[in-house]
Amino acid sequence: MAAARLLVELDVKPDLAEAFVEMFKAEFIARSRSEDGCEQYELWQSAEAPGKMTIVEVWSSKNHLDAHLAQDWFGEWAPKMEAMQATPLVVRMMTSAED
Repeated sequence: MAAARLLVELDVKPDLAEAFVEMFKAEFIARSRSEDGCEQYELWQSAEAPGKMTIVEVWSSKNHLDAHLAQDWFGEWAPKMEAMQATPLVVRMMTSAED
């Protein structure tokens, strides 16, 4: 079964970029990385524009990704994330050109 890959592009309000990174690290990264099937889960931040961020996710399968997205804590966390965004996030489902 092919891995499921996501790139999630975020435009966080510039004055909240540092707080967003700290919240994301404390509340989201550890949880996601501990889930079954998580191969990679990282938050990347633009060196030129700290409010521009990308979440890079690789899951062992689409089923693992679906289980991740079905977690109850998303309902609690999503409003916090949305309140810090300057624009709606962009989610891109990716496949490897090498697969």
